[in-house]
Amino acid sequence: MMIEIEHTYSLSAKWLRALAEQFGTELIDDKLLIAPKEVAEGGFFFTTVTKGLSVVLLDLKFERNIYLKRLKSDNGLFVIHYDFSDEMNLIHIDGIKHKIGYKANLGLGVFDNAIENVFQPVVGERVFAMRLLVSKELISSSIIDTNKEHTHKRKIKSDKNTLFFYDHIDSNSKLIMHAIKNKSFLDPAFEIYLKGVSLRLLAKFISRYSNLTPMLHHISKKEAKALNQTKDYLLNNLMRGFPGVESLAEIAGMSATKFKTLFKKMYVSTPNQFFVREKMILANKLLKSENFEKVSDVAYELNFGKVSKFNTLYFKKYGRKPSDDFVKCSY
Repeated sequence: MMIEIEHTYSLSAKWLRALAEQFGTELIDDKLLIAPKEVAEGGFFFTTVTKGLSVVLLDLKFERNIYLKRLKSDNGLFVIHYDFSDEMNLIHIDGIKHKIGYKANLGLGVFDNAIENVFQPVVGERVFAMRLLVSKELISSSIIDTNKEHTHKRKIKSDKNTLFFYDHIDSNSKLIMHAIKNKSFLDPAFEIYLKGVSLRLLAKFISRYSNLTPMLHHISKKEAKALNQTKDYLLNNLMRGFPGVESLAEIAGMSATKFKTLFKKMYVSTPNQFFVREKMILANKLLKSENFEKVSDVAYELNFGKVSKFNTLYFKKYGRKPSDDFVKCSY
């Protein structure tokens, strides 16, 4: 039987008290919520980091299916979700399911708190995710153009705008997440460590997305569904060549211009960049699979006519040659 928990987010612990009430468990020091054993092993850890920034860390293994439904709120927050779970989880927005997790290569999700969503964690595997709760004022004051002439263009100006997009977790943030994944809630210095990690992740985020304004767009349910279909189509056809924007736009039922614009807003890369990145991630797995005799066999498997092109793209992604990662088949 599916459990459904409804909650909101705020910069204070008020939301966590309400969550503990729904779980029927006590909240320790307004910070630590240990889930009932019949629901999950583990819990939630929350703390205020600084003015305009709080963080909640989820580290659980769920015993039962659960929907964690975050109700929309007008309290002016962005939710930056880093998913480092052992398996993929689902986030539902407007009835559309989005896979999230670093194994899905889309481990970063950014949501406006004004958009309701449902987090459906995997059952029986470790769920490890960190959510930075950031005030729009903090983001707006941080993400500005050094050229004052264009400052008004760079700031997030209106709460009427809503935002959500997905991206991969950058390598530096992955290292930070790896380190904290090995820590325990019960470590006396855990809260201090978590605050430091939160500030570092936010700094990386701001540096990486120095201009959120082009992505500030509410994507309709119909548009999101169409974009999701094209994303899945690309992921299911990585062994082929890039199908082209015109073909993808046709699948999405949009003009090529509109498709390119919305795809980049939702996935923070062009369709071709997304396809090449995912193809290189698959290439890395194939090179290590011990199923091929030569690197060129992997290149041809991935539909590269020239091995040199494959080598160039792989080096651009990983900073090393495919041969450095290649494990030859033993039979």
